[in-house]
Amino acid sequence: MQIQEIIILGLLKESSRHGYEIKKIAKEKLGIFSSLENKSFYYPLKIMEEKGLITKEKTQSQEGPVRYVYSITQKGKKEFSRLALKTLMSQKRPFIDIDIPLYFLPYLDKKEVLSRLRLRKRFLEKVKEWLADNLKLPKKFPIHQRMLLQHHQNLLDAEEGFVEKIIKIVKNS
Repeated sequence: MQIQEIIILGLLKESSRHGYEIKKIAKEKLGIFSSLENKSFYYPLKIMEEKGLITKEKTQSQEGPVRYVYSITQKGKKEFSRLALKTLMSQKRPFIDIDIPLYFLPYLDKKEVLSRLRLRKRFLEKVKEWLADNLKLPKKFPIHQRMLLQHHQNLLDAEEGFVEKIIKIVKNS
């Protein structure tokens, strides 16, 4: 939950927000940088409130039901900095799920493997196109976010090259 806490606290450092708004921004803007596997943002919000990292205030909108607006506390600001700086020094290796089935490659159907690898390559190409299109819009993202997009584009280039090599190996085996 550490990355999710950084995301939530970081978004609340920008401004107070409704829970749905936090979830929406996290998925739309940060989903490309992180796998947000925990679909629920409300449970972590509750835990963070209990820890004193955030507060929530009830608001009544004219269009609908009661909503809660979350804000970061001083304790939350300190925790955000602590977690973010700690994560900058993370020495965890990135694990890529494709590695596990490739380890067992001899036990898989060659045609199915080739089909899936070609689909993976097309997916990587589409993501690379999206990144390239967004990198063409320098005013859309501040420099630090453009650098993140470029970093992911470099990672995708490496992944695409790797998938191409695996396709050749499977074809020739």
